Amino acid sequence: MAEIGILGKIRHRNILKLYACLLKGETGFLVFEYMQNGNLFEALRREIKGGRPELDWYKRYSIALGAAKGLMYLHHDCSPAIVHRDIKSTNILLDEEYEAKIADFGIAKLAEGSDNSCLAGTHGYMAPELAYSLKVTEKSDVYSFGVVLLELLTGRNPADPQFGEGKDIVYWVSSHLYRQKAEEVLHPQVRESSAEDMTKVLRIAILCTTKLPSLRPSMREVVNMLVDADPCRAVSRVKSFVKNC
Repeated sequence: MAEIGILGKIRHRNILKLYACLLKGETGFLVFEYMQNGNLFEALRREIKGGRPELDWYKRYSIALGAAKGLMYLHHDCSPAIVHRDIKSTNILLDEEYEAKIADFGIAKLAEGSDNSCLAGTHGYMAPELAYSLKVTEKSDVYSFGVVLLELLTGRNPADPQFGEGKDIVYWVSSHLYRQKAEEVLHPQVRESSAEDMTKVLRIAILCTTKLPSLRPSMREVVNMLVDADPCRAVSRVKSFVKNC
């Protein structure tokens, strides 16, 4: 019923479409559009011929931008704003063209005057302030989205035990940046031809996962930064420069 209450009122190309709700007694079914390529978590771990990742950098970038636009719609174009509260790679679904659709609004809440009645979210993606704050804000979604960006960039599980007890992907990336070894966190097979473009998005991910919520950008700002980091735009500018020369 929570999903029906949210999804029945919103429409966006980057939010999973709810087609129907079937209720019979105590049993209920939600009918959604079919996502041929499953969820992002699975896609990041699939390989194609030759053992290369299924998702190259351009696909990863496009998925990030699509998910960001979906979140921007929830935060800035819905009145009152909607906080998803469980942004993670398994809740970002991919259609036949790998376009991202945000799914699972079971614990989403309206931002206006909403408090958490209980701790909600997924370990590894949850903003640090949710451990002590009862106030629901859009900035917790921004943090979770930043974690998804890190997942896209590194190919690592956000709560990988190899990071160490009580450590997560944000800590792992930060420790590499402190030692000025940013390129080492990027997925080895993806960064071969895209390290510069990936580094631009890494900077955005770091801003999104800043510990203090007030220092994190809004999702509108995140979308604008991602648009500026578009690898196709960079190629287009180079071609234009060469042509003019």
